[in-house]
Amino acid sequence: MSETVKPNHRERLRDRFSSGEESSRSEEALLELLLTYSIPRVDLQPLAARLLSHYGSLSSLLEAPYDDLCQFNGIKGNSAILIKLVDWIRKYYGTSTQTPKEKPRIPAQGTLFDTDSPEIVPTPSSPMPIRKTRTGLFGKSLLKETIKILPDLPDSDSLNEIRSFLRSSLPFSAEQTRQRYTNYITGRMFPEGYADAPLRLFAKAFPDTRELREVCFYRFLLAEPLQAEIVEELLIPNLGTGRLHREHIRNRLTEQFPESKSITDCTKAIVDALAAGGVAKADRTKLAFSYREIPAASFAFVLHSEFPEPGMYDIRKLEENRLIRAMLWNPERLPHALYGLRNSGLISKVSEIDAVRQFTTRYTLAEAVERIIGGKTS
Repeated sequence: MSETVKPNHRERLRDRFSSGEESSRSEEALLELLLTYSIPRVDLQPLAARLLSHYGSLSSLLEAPYDDLCQFNGIKGNSAILIKLVDWIRKYYGTSTQTPKEKPRIPAQGTLFDTDSPEIVPTPSSPMPIRKTRTGLFGKSLLKETIKILPDLPDSDSLNEIRSFLRSSLPFSAEQTRQRYTNYITGRMFPEGYADAPLRLFAKAFPDTRELREVCFYRFLLAEPLQAEIVEELLIPNLGTGRLHREHIRNRLTEQFPESKSITDCTKAIVDALAAGGVAKADRTKLAFSYREIPAASFAFVLHSEFPEPGMYDIRKLEENRLIRAMLWNPERLPHALYGLRNSGLISKVSEIDAVRQFTTRYTLAEAVERIIGGKTS
């Protein structure tokens, strides 16, 4: 690690954050600022970049076990405790309305804030934040590998078991690489903090299909908002030509993150995710894309994810939903897709009378997936 740091650099980091400057909200900038409170006098940007590259995201880094953090070159006990302290606060005091019925037990000395401890592993019923989205650049897509391996996951909602399986099963020779890629996959596919049954069951029912690619791309959008921004700001405006040069993505990222050294990697990751998700075809210089038809099963999964409570909803909320737009599903076919779900019994009603345009859901996501799979196998 470099022993020099630019004069007043840390003060500028804090000033940018306190003034609300957009660049200060990137994952790298946030982590660099956090580490200034535990590591004195050195340039922390390279360490922050290496940590994010290793763990895949700031969320995955915060969730990493204490002992694992201490083994990372450049991180000592004080920094590991600071990171786990932030993780502890965000989980159990993340919003003003979160009041856990029972405070979790602090693990014994030597396993401080270790998320491998069963007392603090998020479960479907625990009062955790629902979505753990990241901000800023990301260096790898791994969506192709995710889609391939997801149907083989063990039948467990424990992220510890899922991580163990991935570390032993991913087709990479280096243990460190498998560990890093495991963090990428679990952080993106399971943003609620546990390996939820709907996605695991859907993957087993639709292996190697367009439906699974669609659902995995949707989960990727949830975890990587920058991917949705690129689709909305660059792909959708160019649907008339159906072409976009990769250089436009690079220029867009450079404009938003002028000091980042990861522009090339992120550009490739964005393109790889679009190709793996079936949203675009890519060659060395450009992307080709167009609006697409809407598969009923993946549409039902996404619909019940975005509208999780059974009830009546304005169709405009569906049409204006940013993540659904980023799927590049043909917006003119959305009403038709709703009627298809109604005819199959997955939603209760679709109403288009004068200015009233509504749809009514009847199931939770878990219930909807059970019926999707039942209809597929019946």
